[in-house]
Amino acid sequence: MSELDRLRSQRIPGVRTVLVVLSAAGMVYDVEALRQKVLLAYPEAAVFFITTVGKPIGPAAPQNVDLLIDFTGPRQRQGLFFPKRFRRCARVAVGRDVGVFRKRIYDRVYDEGRNASKLPADTLARERIVQREVLKLAGIALVQSGDTPPDRGKVIATELPPYSKL
Repeated sequence: MSELDRLRSQRIPGVRTVLVVLSAAGMVYDVEALRQKVLLAYPEAAVFFITTVGKPIGPAAPQNVDLLIDFTGPRQRQGLFFPKRFRRCARVAVGRDVGVFRKRIYDRVYDEGRNASKLPADTLARERIVQREVLKLAGIALVQSGDTPPDRGKVIATELPPYSKL
């Protein structure tokens, strides 16, 4: 319950347009799943997507947006002044603390360096955790789904009691 209250307090009022900068390392959610998650949090918003090099995916975003969600991570190709350009066009900017400018110019930043010991070494597992945290900073709730259990097909037969003869 406290997690939901914290997420509600993170919501940004008056969001009508959202620009999402996709990560080049790996995306945990596809474009339509991200659109659905953003629309559940901000039902009146129009969602636009752009790559780290600035190419739009789908319709082009307007010049000014209300919310910027930047998933660009460390060592990903992006222009030096892209974060400043994105920040100028957004009312509220949320992203990851990578590069030179983001910690100072973005409104809400997830610091990967401070949480590096908690993050796994696997790239996709790391992206999953970091992208969830960035979405939480943007006020977007995620439904937690369980991971698939390990395959026990060969072990189950050895754990069954022997058949009794009738």
